[in-house]
Amino acid sequence: MAAVGAVVDAVFGSYDVKNAKQWRDEDLLHREQEKQWREDSIQREYEWRRADLERERRVVKLENEKRIIDARRRQLAAVSQMSALLAGFTMSTIVEVQIAKSTSQQVMIAYGAVCALEFIVMLMCMLTCTALLLALTRFVTHTLEGEVHALSSMELDVVSPFYGWWLSKCEREWIMAYHLFRLGLSLFLAQVALLGWAVFGEWVAAASCMTALCVLALAYLELRVASRWRYLVRFPEQQAPGSPTSRRPTNASPPAPPSHSLTP
Repeated sequence: MAAVGAVVDAVFGSYDVKNAKQWRDEDLLHREQEKQWREDSIQREYEWRRADLERERRVVKLENEKRIIDARRRQLAAVSQMSALLAGFTMSTIVEVQIAKSTSQQVMIAYGAVCALEFIVMLMCMLTCTALLLALTRFVTHTLEGEVHALSSMELDVVSPFYGWWLSKCEREWIMAYHLFRLGLSLFLAQVALLGWAVFGEWVAAASCMTALCVLALAYLELRVASRWRYLVRFPEQQAPGSPTSRRPTNASPPAPPSHSLTP
C-alpha cells in the first residue's frame, strides 16, 4: 500500500508541477502581452498627440497665410481706390473747368494730352489692382487650404504657399500697377501745373507759383517718398538661417601675443 501511495503522490506531484509550469508560462505570456499592449497604447497616444500638434500647426499656418493675404488685399484696395479717385477727379476737371479764352493752343494741347494720359494710366492701375484682388479671392477660396495641407511637417515653418504663388503669378502685375500709380501721381501734378496756365494764364505770377509748387511736390515725391519707401512694394527676400557671427569693431587692433618672460 505504501508503494501505491507513493506512486499516486508522484503522479499528482508531477501533475501539479506541470500545471504550475503551464500557469507560469501563461502568466509570463500574459505579462508580455500586457507590455505589448502598453507599448502600443503609448505609441498610439504619441501618434495622436503628434497628429494633433501638426494639425494645430497647419491651422496656425493657414491663419498666418490668411493674415498676410488680407494685408495684401488692403494694400491693393487702397491703391485701387486712390487710382479711381484721381481718375474721377481728372474727368471732372476736364468737364467742369472753365478754360480762359486767351489760353494758347500749345497749353491746351499739353493739358488735354496730360489729362487723357493720366486718366488712362489711373484706369489701367485700377483695373490691374481689381484683377489682382479677384486673383487673391480665388486663391484663398480654392487653392490656399490645399497648398497648406500639402506641406510636409518640415516645410510648415519655412515655406509660404502665398509667397510662391504671388511671386510666380502676381508680382510682375503688382509692380506694373505700382509704377502706373507713380506715373499717375506725376501726371496729376503736371495736370495741376498746366491747369494753372490754362485757367490763370492772364496772371503769370499765379500760374508760375502753381507750377513751382507742383515741381517741388514732384521732386519731393520722387526723391523722398518713392525712393525711401520703394522696398515696401516687394516681398522681403528669404534668407537662409545661419549661425550668428560675432561682430568686431573695425578700428580694434588684434590682441597682442602673450609675452613669455625668460628666467635664468
